[in-house]
Amino acid sequence: MRLLRRFYRLSLLGLHIVWGAMLIIFALGSDPTKHQERDWRVITTWMKRACKIFGLRVSIKGTPIAAPVFFTSNHISWHDIVVLQSIVGTGFVGKYEIRNWPLLGWLAHHGGTLFIRRGQRDSTQQINQAMRTRFENQQNILVFPEGTTGDGESLLTFRTRLFESAIDLGIPIQPIAIYYRSRNLSCKELAFVDQETLLGHGLRTLAEPVIDVMVHFGEPIPTAADKHRRELGQLAEQRVAESLQTMRASV
Repeated sequence: MRLLRRFYRLSLLGLHIVWGAMLIIFALGSDPTKHQERDWRVITTWMKRACKIFGLRVSIKGTPIAAPVFFTSNHISWHDIVVLQSIVGTGFVGKYEIRNWPLLGWLAHHGGTLFIRRGQRDSTQQINQAMRTRFENQQNILVFPEGTTGDGESLLTFRTRLFESAIDLGIPIQPIAIYYRSRNLSCKELAFVDQETLLGHGLRTLAEPVIDVMVHFGEPIPTAADKHRRELGQLAEQRVAESLQTMRASV
C-alpha cells in the first residue's frame, strides 16, 4: 500500500510540476519583483494543490497581516515552503545552491525566492537590497532565521542580518511557528535533517497517508529605527519558541 501510494503521488506530482511550468510561462509575470496580487493567488493555488498531493493536512491559527510583511519562521523541512506559500503570497530567502537545481531552481525563482550565498557578507548586503525592493513593491518576504533545518523539538538561535531592510523601512515582523505530525512519525522523524537527500526524504514522506501540519501566525512585532536587529530577532525567536511549545503540548 505504501509503495502504491508513493507511485501514485509521484505521478500526480510530475503532472503538477508541468502545470506549474505552464503557469509560469503563460500566467505569471516574468519579473518576480513585480508580482501583483493576482500572481500570488496563482502561486498559492498551485501550492494548495501540491499540499494535497504530498498528503499535507494544514491547520492554521492566527492570521497573516496585510503586505508588506517580514515573516520569520522556524525551519523543519522543504515542506515548509509548500505549506507557507499555500497560505500567504510571499517570497522566500533560500540558499544559492537551489537556484542551480534542474527545473526546481527555475520554479523557485519565479515563485519569488531570493537566493543568498551563505557566509558571504556581499551576498547578505545584496539580499537586503533586494528585500528592500520587494517591500517597496508591497510584497512580503519570509526568512528562516535559524539558517538551517531543525527537528521541530528545539529552536536554533535566530540570525538577524536579514532583518535590516525591514527595520529601515518600518516593515512589521510577523513570527510563524510550524510543526508536523503523522500517525506513524513524530515531527523529529519527519524533519529534513542529518544530511538526508531531498529524494530520500521525499520518497519517505510520500508514503505517509496524511501528515498534519500546524501553522501559527503570531502577533506582529513593530519595527523602528531605534530598535536593534538583535533585540527584534530575540523577540521573534521567543514568540516562535512559545508557539512551538504550545503545539508540542497539544499533540
